[in-house]
Amino acid sequence: MKTFLTKGLTLIELLLVMAIIGILSSTLIVAVNPARQLAKARDAQREADIIAILSAIYQYAYEHSGDLPDTDGNPNTSNFPTTLRCIGTNATCFDLARAGDGEDTIVPDYMAEIPVDPQTGTTANTGYLIMVDANGRLIASASGETKTIRITR
Repeated sequence: MKTFLTKGLTLIELLLVMAIIGILSSTLIVAVNPARQLAKARDAQREADIIAILSAIYQYAYEHSGDLPDTDGNPNTSNFPTTLRCIGTNATCFDLARAGDGEDTIVPDYMAEIPVDPQTGTTANTGYLIMVDANGRLIASASGETKTIRITR
């Protein structure tokens, strides 16, 4: 009597392997959570943008006897925001890009361009807020997806 040995998988074995692969892949997707990872990456970009904005303002102030950049055209007064105000070209926002003393402006002398929020920002409203408090500290903030970003210097 001859016995035939077949090499291959039965239907049950094949379905079992597919079920195991499905369970492992769904567990991996839940563990990695790509949407959350992308949100955290955008928040990191927001924080880096705010730090760059504050650095440009401080560099300007250092080179201009401690004066903050403003847009009123009068060197004896300052219209730098004292309450949190959006940065942008919109009439309700503070136009930081053109702020300065006329000769030196933030853009292009201290930054190539004002950064905008990676998800919702435009030049009209970058999505970032800025102010100087009563103690002369700069405060900048942004609404992140995983946290509120606020930096004081």
